[in-house]
Amino acid sequence: MQRFSAKKIALAGIGAAIALGAVIASFYVPNLSLTFNIVAAAGIMLPLTMKYYREAVLAYVAVCGLGAIFANIHILSFVLIGGSYTIATVAMHNNRDKLKPVFAYLIRIAYSCFVFFVVYYLTDILFVNLEALNISLGSAAITYLVLNLCFTAAFIVYDILLRWGYDYAIPIVEKITRNMH
Repeated sequence: MQRFSAKKIALAGIGAAIALGAVIASFYVPNLSLTFNIVAAAGIMLPLTMKYYREAVLAYVAVCGLGAIFANIHILSFVLIGGSYTIATVAMHNNRDKLKPVFAYLIRIAYSCFVFFVVYYLTDILFVNLEALNISLGSAAITYLVLNLCFTAAFIVYDILLRWGYDYAIPIVEKITRNMH
């Protein structure tokens, strides 16, 4: 069994600190919550750039536990998208030769629908007042479907940008950590 190294733990710790700070900031500065959630995902991505999956999962668990103390239910966006999805999509991206792109996108779309369902029906985090916007979509089912399609499209764009950011970060993190022992 491979042991943890100081380099792996340090990278995961730095990533967890970035993610936790961003999660807490997203709760206290709601106007920038989307930006801070992206920064939190980047923090979790830090150990993933070196393919330290186990350490990334440990960082994710630590951020979820500590973040829940400060941000209560608002940690949900990090739990569902910034943390677990980041780890899963990087794993799929790194194993793209084993997973056909069609299946990878079907998984992403199914996960997007799951996240939308959780956020729309089970929490008060996402609320859209269509009457205030003078939009009438008809029945509640049509409204849900249209909003879910919009969310899924935005989610796929987020996924593409996340994978691009991951590929961009790899050489930078490798260069920074090259001389770490």
